[in-house]
This record gives sequence, C-alpha cells and structure tokens, in this order.
Amino acid sequence: MKHSIYIILLFFVTKTVAQTGIGTNTPDASAKLDITSSNKGFLVPRMTNAQRSAITSPANGLMVYQTDGVIGFYVNTGTSSTPAWLRINTDWTKTGNDISFTTGNISTTGNLIGGNATSSKLSGFGALVNSKSTGFTLAASDNGSVINMTSATAVTITIPTGLPDGFNCMIFQSGTGQITFAGSGLTPVNRNGYTKSIGQNALVTILHLGSNVVVISGELSN
Repeated sequence: MKHSIYIILLFFVTKTVAQTGIGTNTPDASAKLDITSSNKGFLVPRMTNAQRSAITSPANGLMVYQTDGVIGFYVNTGTSSTPAWLRINTDWTKTGNDISFTTGNISTTGNLIGGNATSSKLSGFGALVNSKSTGFTLAASDNGSVINMTSATAVTITIPTGLPDGFNCMIFQSGTGQITFAGSGLTPVNRNGYTKSIGQNALVTILHLGSNVVVISGELSN
C-alpha cells in the first residue's frame, strides 16, 4: 500500500513540474519554462568577451549577451570541450525576398553563387581604384581592382603564381613611365608576345585562367 501511494505521489509531482510558469499559472505545454509579462523582459547574463571566453565547459546552446567588442547575443554552437560562439546577427535587413547589409564589409571564404546561372546579375558595385607609383607584385587582394600607375619612370609589375582562378584586374598607365609585366614562376600569355605597356594612357588587363595560365591583353608593345 505504501509503495502504491509513493508511486501515485511521484506521478503527480512529475506532472506538476513538467512545465514551470513565471507570471502565468498555465505555462505552454511545449515549454519547460514559460515566462509571461506585459511590461518586463527577460535578461540573460551580460559579460565581456574575455569573461565569455573564460566560461568553463560551456554547454551547447548556452547563451550570453556580450557587452564589448562586437556587442550582441552569443550562443555556443559547438561542444563544451570545443566551444564555437556564434553571434545572433541583427545587421541584415529583410524586405520581401531581398536582404541588405548597410554597415561594414561582407566577406566569405566560400563561393558567391547566383540563383540562376543565366539571369543572375551582380550590380550596384564600384571597383576599387588603387594608385601606385612604384613597381610591385600582384596579390589576391588586387582581384577585381583598377590600378592607376602614376610613375614617371619605368616600373615592373610582377605576376606571381597562385593567384585565384578567374583573377582579373586592369592596369592604367597615367604616368609617363612604361610598365613591364613580368611573371614569377610563370610566363604571361599575349598573342603577340608583348610584355610592356605601349605608353602613357595605355590600359592593360590581366586575367588568370587557372593553373598559373595568366593572359595579359590590351595596349601593349615591346
């Protein structure tokens, strides 16, 4: 008899604590904790980046509000042994099927792919224009840029191996110094074998087709 009463009481206690309500006597059945208020909010722990990073074995799904650096809500999407803190992003604005980002820069380590290979377009962007007065070696960061060479004396632009596939940039010789295009570990391809700008106001395009095959084209001579 005692065992039966114990089991019944245990059943009711379990049912009683199945959901917890704060500010409500009828917590939602889908919630373990249901907080209800019409004039107050829910305040999560607030801490600095250093304090967040110092949390010992943070559970997956743990959330805090960071008060310095990039301020905002952070959730651990990793494990307790290998935390991966992800900020809940509020920088994007969604309007209909469009999203926009108006502050700072957007970067990705993957590919940017259009939804339709024949009709997707990239628009509304300007090209980065860099002015240089001395010779230099091209880098991946020059991809898509326009380089204005202002030197009054001859200079050399070196084209290295390892540039991204599809790398392309334009070189404009605004100064009087002739530009020589030299490969480092590769030989630039030109239909006439030319490797120098033809003179002041010449425009030259550099294109990497992949596998260190780099084409130079435009107003060139020897």
